[in-house]
Amino acid sequence: MKKIIIAGILILSQSPAFGAAKHRVYAPGAGVPALEGILDKPVKIGIYAALPNAKPGGVLGYWGVGNGGDTLRIGFARARDYAANVVLRINPNSLGNIQDKIIRDWIFTNQAFLAADILQTEHVWSLDPKPTCAWTVQPGAVDKLPVANPIQFSYPTCRDEADSFIKAAQILIHESVHHFNGDETTADKVAIGIIDAWRAGNMDVAPITAVNAPLGTQKQASVWTGTAAVFVGGFSDQTGASIGTVSSYEPRNDVWTQYQTPAYLSVRHDALTAWTGDQVLIWGGFRKSGNSTDWTYDGALFNPVTGAFTAITAPSWWTPKASTWEFDPRQSIVWTGTKAIIWGGVDTAGLPLGAIYDPANGSWSKMSTGGAAPARIAGHSAVWTGSKMIVWGGYAGASDMDRQITADGAIYDPNTDSWTAMNTQGSPSPRAGHQAVWTGSKMVVISGGGVSSRTDLKSTGGQFDPGTQTWTTYTNELMVERVGHKAVWNGEEVLIVGGRSNRLKTYFGEVYAYNPLTLRWRILSSSQTPNGRAYGSIVWTGSSAIVWGGQSNDDVSERSGGVYYP
Repeated sequence: MKKIIIAGILILSQSPAFGAAKHRVYAPGAGVPALEGILDKPVKIGIYAALPNAKPGGVLGYWGVGNGGDTLRIGFARARDYAANVVLRINPNSLGNIQDKIIRDWIFTNQAFLAADILQTEHVWSLDPKPTCAWTVQPGAVDKLPVANPIQFSYPTCRDEADSFIKAAQILIHESVHHFNGDETTADKVAIGIIDAWRAGNMDVAPITAVNAPLGTQKQASVWTGTAAVFVGGFSDQTGASIGTVSSYEPRNDVWTQYQTPAYLSVRHDALTAWTGDQVLIWGGFRKSGNSTDWTYDGALFNPVTGAFTAITAPSWWTPKASTWEFDPRQSIVWTGTKAIIWGGVDTAGLPLGAIYDPANGSWSKMSTGGAAPARIAGHSAVWTGSKMIVWGGYAGASDMDRQITADGAIYDPNTDSWTAMNTQGSPSPRAGHQAVWTGSKMVVISGGGVSSRTDLKSTGGQFDPGTQTWTTYTNELMVERVGHKAVWNGEEVLIVGGRSNRLKTYFGEVYAYNPLTLRWRILSSSQTPNGRAYGSIVWTGSSAIVWGGQSNDDVSERSGGVYYP
């Protein structure tokens, strides 16, 4: 067995199996391989002479969320990029579950070409019921391989057979194996073996380059734009102060870009960010320099394509209470699809602060603070359901002396500017500093604690269904309780990274995955577990999770990260 490189992908060269891998294997320095049998085949979309630059973070990563299109067809379009990237991340340690050496050899011999085939094969959909969800025409006996024929799908059958993202990805891998003249048994074994390794988390993390990366930071804001992760500000132990940088990381090319920020966008950490579809909305944040600390109520719209910034200033009626280190008016933000809802802190009259910002015209709208509206200083969570904002937990009370953690919450409807109280029966215990994500039907709350008590909560959390106003709680012994952790939803599971336990005085580096349907947890195994860290960043690209920065065990602001496949 010899190691060779094709388009930057490590492949283990073996003799072709099943007569399928008739393409040649090229050594380093031989240039980009010209695939045989492509240019002379009448396929609309196939594998072209240059292999696609398929790296983590696909262009279809966020496409189709809330756009009103056909969710089944779009789901397969997203799974295409996801599955192709997973195939490229396969390594010998990933496939320990496959006992058949011929199948393992087949995967590694065809790895880069299989990923390219998945990524660029045409999808054709039919309304007719069929015996199977998907099928494709295998190349003929005289065809030169590989050849990408269209994959055909049946809407009625796929609705029954492909009810999850993972199943869709497995089907795409299976059908692409047929393009290499793999029979049904080969296609089954290859697809099942790769997906099993995927589900088990046996995909090594891809480290992120530090070349041109920002200073090591913690409590930086982060957001995914569809092609890059943008990081704003943070606190650095190297300067002992908040910083004002804006950087982007493109996982497809493993490249950092630093942007020149305007003078009005001052240093800050714990800022709020949202992706508007074409700009990054930046708001607020806490500024610390030596003994000087204060909260800032301003921001900017940032265009990552042009590098341009447009200032955002608070409206004249925005009168927040002066901030101190003890009084922490930390806010939350949700993006509705057209506007940003900002909530948290109190004004000079002791009332909650809340406003809606419309970036299309730069206008602000007041929010109702009466009725069931929660009184929050900080530490709460907020999620957007698609039509309403759910606010839960955090510190109740409007004064410095009244900082008690709570398990209360409320639901805000921007259409009516009104609040509805949440049912608290069966909810998790009171907490602040927890994480909450929206799964598409439920809000999931994970761990947390309370600064006022200087303790962490047990490894507990819950799921809230706004449709039925009911809670389902869980106790998790796998993931130790923590604060400073970060969570993101990937369409199948909640991914959680980092955090620290005050009780154990420990920082954590593993990435965990929680399935809200089965209430089960697992650790994403990797040979490169990052340093334990809290207050880092995690963003979901549509096919991978990008982890960056955070505070490590010895209070160092980390300048490291990785790209994970769950």
